[in-house]
Amino acid sequence: MNGLAQITIDGQPIVLKFGLPALRRIVEKMTQYELIENDQYNELGLSHILYAGYLNACAMKDVPALLTYETFYELIENAEDEATKDEIIGAIRSFEESKFVKAGMAKKKVEKPTK
Repeated sequence: MNGLAQITIDGQPIVLKFGLPALRRIVEKMTQYELIENDQYNELGLSHILYAGYLNACAMKDVPALLTYETFYELIENAEDEATKDEIIGAIRSFEESKFVKAGMAKKKVEKPTK
C-alpha cells in the first residue's frame, strides 16, 4: 500500500517508490507505447514501471538518478534467475497495490460508461 519496493541491480539494492510522480510517468509512457498486451505488462511496460519507481524514489530522497532506463530494460530482458524474477514480481505488486494506482484505477472504473 505504501508503494515501496526494492530490486537488485548489479549486486546493489535499488529502492523504488510508486507515488504520484511515478504514476504520471507511467501514464505518459502508456500514451506513447503499448505497455500492456493481453491484459499483462510486456517487457517494455515492466521496464518503464520499474524505472518510474526508481526516478520517484530518487526524487523522494532528493538525490540524482544515476541509473538509465536502459539498465531497467536490460534487467527485464535478461531476467533468468528466480531471485531476480521474484524481485520484479514483488515490485510490480507494490506498484499495483500502491494507494495512488488503486485510486487511479477506481476513478477509471467510475468513469467507465455502462450500457
